[in-house]
Amino acid sequence: MRNEVASKYSRALFSLGKEKDNLMELKEALAEFWQLVEENEDLKQVLFHQRILAEEKENIIKKLFAEELHQDVLHFIYILIEKRREYHLESIISSFNKHVDKEENILNVEVTSAVKMQNASLNKLKDRLKEILDKNIYINNIVNENIIGGLVLKVEDYIIDGSLTFELNNLEQKIKGIPVSKLGVN
Repeated sequence: MRNEVASKYSRALFSLGKEKDNLMELKEALAEFWQLVEENEDLKQVLFHQRILAEEKENIIKKLFAEELHQDVLHFIYILIEKRREYHLESIISSFNKHVDKEENILNVEVTSAVKMQNASLNKLKDRLKEILDKNIYINNIVNENIIGGLVLKVEDYIIDGSLTFELNNLEQKIKGIPVSKLGVN
């Protein structure tokens, strides 16, 4: 049911955004709203509490976001609350983002590095990926010191692991696979 609800509501918002030619604005506004929900436990409690009436939730959202949130997104959230679909918000946003990314030829790439990458390096990588994949590339740089060096790229369901940790593990497996007799050890 979650996928059905997400699909239905995300398509409706997508249609509205396409009609008004503001898909990217809606995507950014939804991302900002969802980030606030994720970071604020009180807001999350109010938004997802089953015993709080829809009208009360709408009033709280209006007081908090009427001036800051994109009006189309604000009204969309009101509709979700009114229809008691706010529990599906994360799935709806995810589905909406996929529609927008497809429409705008966007590819999100997660780049994991041992240290935060410099903007110049990120831009160079972005330009190279755009050239290879013929897509508008958005990069999210994640820092993970455990990879020691190199990069791990995650593009949709594909992972390209060029980390030093991966290479060292491969080397270790190759060494372990060499028969002892070939090492000159008896």
